[in-house]
Amino acid sequence: MFNEKIEMSKVWLIDSGHGGVIKGNYVTAPDKMFEHSPEEIFYEGVFNRIIKQKLLERLWDIGINAIDLCPTELDLPLQARADIANIYYERYRNSVGISLHSNAGGGRGFEIWTSPGETDSDKYAEILGEILIERFTLPFRKDAATGAIDKESLFYILTQTQCPFILPECLFFDNYEDYKLLNDPYFRERYVEALVSFIQKSELAFA
Repeated sequence: MFNEKIEMSKVWLIDSGHGGVIKGNYVTAPDKMFEHSPEEIFYEGVFNRIIKQKLLERLWDIGINAIDLCPTELDLPLQARADIANIYYERYRNSVGISLHSNAGGGRGFEIWTSPGETDSDKYAEILGEILIERFTLPFRKDAATGAIDKESLFYILTQTQCPFILPECLFFDNYEDYKLLNDPYFRERYVEALVSFIQKSELAFA
């Protein structure tokens, strides 16, 4: 768990986008889900939480300080998420945020979003992007205009948080081939290990 005595250069704030399941009901329905068939329904908020929990446990195991920014199945409002992140930033000025998501809209592969302009978030996005490109043969969707690894958006969690924050999109859950990977335990483990490697590399690069 979190240990202030560990001398690490960063405190990682891990956010799981959207909501989960409460009493058998997906709280973000009908948004952030896709039905490929009656037996094949993807719930993005559930996937995000699975990856978040695996990532947190892996980071705690290797002694990296990480905090669950949204320890609930509720779909916390974006303002609440940003406010919580900023409270942690006030205490741990070396914090960095990651908001875990999966994509939709007819594409394939990975994307990473940062806030507009040149910010510290761009440097973190570049490290993660290079790792994903190296480890996976899936498409990586760069900024079409500039060729940059990160795409830019005014997403609330990116613009209203004081610490560097990135938002990686892991595949497209409305694409059936991507959907099958997202449900594959081996793929999930590989993705989590890529995130761990990103964090370890960032610890060294921006100590």
